[in-house]
Amino acid sequence: MITSITLNAAIDQIYEVGSLSAGSVNRVSSVNRDAGGKGMNVAKVVSCLGGSVDVGGFAGGMNGERIRQLLEERSIPSELIPIAGESRVCLTVLDKTSGQGTELLEGGPVISESEWQTMLDWLDRKSKDVNWFALSGSLPKGLKPDAYAEMIAILNKNGAKVVLDTSGEALIKGLNAKPYAIKPNEQEIADIIGKKAMSLADLIEAGNQFVESGIEHVCFTLGGEGALIMNRKGSFAINAPNVPVVNTVGSGDAFVGGLLFGCATGEDVETAYKRAVACGSVNATYKAIGFVDQKQVEALMKEITINKI
Repeated sequence: MITSITLNAAIDQIYEVGSLSAGSVNRVSSVNRDAGGKGMNVAKVVSCLGGSVDVGGFAGGMNGERIRQLLEERSIPSELIPIAGESRVCLTVLDKTSGQGTELLEGGPVISESEWQTMLDWLDRKSKDVNWFALSGSLPKGLKPDAYAEMIAILNKNGAKVVLDTSGEALIKGLNAKPYAIKPNEQEIADIIGKKAMSLADLIEAGNQFVESGIEHVCFTLGGEGALIMNRKGSFAINAPNVPVVNTVGSGDAFVGGLLFGCATGEDVETAYKRAVACGSVNATYKAIGFVDQKQVEALMKEITINKI
């Protein structure tokens, strides 16, 4: 079983337009709604791969009820903690001409101290039965930057393993708690290190430092260039296969879903890395966020190579 947690869950709405033009009228050709937030996308991908997954997090108000309904329609079990505030809506405007998605993200509700304690108590119970977790996305208002670090400490205490995918101060604090794996992109690492851009040498140096600190898998996603992953055996470059890109939103979450599925099902690390990159690539070929076709993933894995640097 894998549990994917989204502290700032949302309803994802995708508006498709022929060509997005700022400052003018844009006609929407199609609308899609789904349970959203990075952790939700991870869970969707694990489910697409045939894995056993459920979701945790916060959900409040009418939007929260709709999130639960959307998950139920996907047959993904949820244990979302009710909150007083209203869950958010996140809008993606998909430009069919360019294939690019423009995201408009609401801030979301404020989490109270009692609601946060309820989450920590639930996590403590949950992680005594579940071994694999994803902690993904931004922190909602009301939580301190070390919120993920608190959660990782509980998971580590109970012997569970967690992939952390966040950014900014939440990532910095989370790194100190030693998650099993992290998945920042190049820009997120540059931001926390204080550089405008990261060279390959910079990424390898930073990744090796994280590994030496106790993080077992450091995964830097590089978009169309694939991924750079460090572990105790060295640094590895994984190529991304050429695919027709439709919508790249959610591809990083698909990477996490593929990695978790591989690890939780006992795949060797190289196979799990290939699966992660393949999932990210396949997700980019669909309009839907957090969707992969299992057969396409397996086919692309045969095209992916891993080179030790």
